[in-house]
Amino acid sequence: MPARDSLARVSVIIPTYNRSKLLRVALESVLAQTYPNVEIIVVDDGSTDDTATLMEEYAERVIYLRQANQDVAAARNTGIRAASGEYLTFLDDDDMILPTKVERQMQVLTSQSRVGLVHCRFYHIDEGGNRFSRIGPLPAGAVLKELLCRNFIWVGAPLIRRQCLERVGLFDEDIPAICADWDMWLRIAQAGYPFACVQEPLGAYRVQRGSMLANVAELEQAILAIFDKVFANPRLPADAAAVKAQACGTWRLWISWRYYAAHRWDDARRNLAEGLTLHPQLLGDRAEFLDTLCNEALDVRVDDPFQFIDGVLDHLPPAADAIRPYRTYLISRVYVGLALRHYGDGKIAEAKHQLTAAIALHPAMLERPEDFARALCAYAMRLPVTPDVYVAAVFRNLPSEARRLERLRSRVLSDVNIGCAFEDFFAGRRRLAARRILSGLRHRPSWLGNRGVVSVLMKSLPGFLSSGPAST
Repeated sequence: MPARDSLARVSVIIPTYNRSKLLRVALESVLAQTYPNVEIIVVDDGSTDDTATLMEEYAERVIYLRQANQDVAAARNTGIRAASGEYLTFLDDDDMILPTKVERQMQVLTSQSRVGLVHCRFYHIDEGGNRFSRIGPLPAGAVLKELLCRNFIWVGAPLIRRQCLERVGLFDEDIPAICADWDMWLRIAQAGYPFACVQEPLGAYRVQRGSMLANVAELEQAILAIFDKVFANPRLPADAAAVKAQACGTWRLWISWRYYAAHRWDDARRNLAEGLTLHPQLLGDRAEFLDTLCNEALDVRVDDPFQFIDGVLDHLPPAADAIRPYRTYLISRVYVGLALRHYGDGKIAEAKHQLTAAIALHPAMLERPEDFARALCAYAMRLPVTPDVYVAAVFRNLPSEARRLERLRSRVLSDVNIGCAFEDFFAGRRRLAARRILSGLRHRPSWLGNRGVVSVLMKSLPGFLSSGPAST
């Protein structure tokens, strides 16, 4: 790599408030970057703990700024004003980045001059810093429509050109800080900048228990304020304006789950009803809606997934009455989800117990095991370990009551190989992508009927054939 002074400077801005122990982890992850020209700015938003004492240790390597307590958006803006880098990125004080993050993203920005922002995939870590899931491939290019329907960009993911921020402005301090990052990404997308994505996990977002329940009303108001601003923009592209009902409905559904988790039944019911009114297709695919409900129940921030399911079904609006008869099915799916989690944690006895309970409650899953296969594949693909190793371990340790599920082994391994192939392809590992697709086809030839699979295979085969099957 060229000498430090010959490379463009990247400013990493870390707002912090009363999290000195976690801040140290965040700082060390930035100091470990392989890209040599990094400026680190910590903006202390009025901490009352020992943050100032901690920062004395980093006085020669980190710019430390203090301000009266405002909020995280204001702290980020303070950092932007102080930054000298041509490129800027943000990191919350409880998160961390991997050593090659800045280097990998700078390679993209310096080779693609039109791109305003490059983000990346990332891991979820628990309060102890242990990885428990990873985010799959994410959108790139013209992302405005997708970004309106979901905020798929973790705040620590983007590396942004300074000229891009100069054009769209600072973080909006009039919008509740809880959504200020999403508002910024939307403004960059509305300005016409293409987004790029490094399709590898390059950072880690810390999931705090109880965070799903905090400030739900503020979250709702923030989302509504952003929608009011976006859809009032007379220059909003027509294709983005056309997804207003879908986007608003999807976010109403997402907000309703948070209210259900907080046992705020009236607010939950109101948001679910409004979501289904705005976007009735949410309930059109019954299986997908039930999958979403199960996934929300199994979120690690939910203390009792069974109580969550009961709370939803006991407080449905009339528009969602059609899912009320699925209580037993949903409870069995939660048992399956807990079993898969225990398998991932190596708690085999607990996993067998939960899977046995699922079968006892819903014996039909042995006759129609597609839901189990889909759940197993999806969970395997989210794990921060090799998915096929996990799948093999599950089938190796099924309880006796579930032995009939062993016939799914080839199907699930095929689906996992295909999923990994797409990840490898978008990460530039085309020879490995071809090898995984060929392995998947051996297990399940019907994948040849999928256009996407065939397209990835044809684009990956030349390199695979020229290098030989033993090469990666």
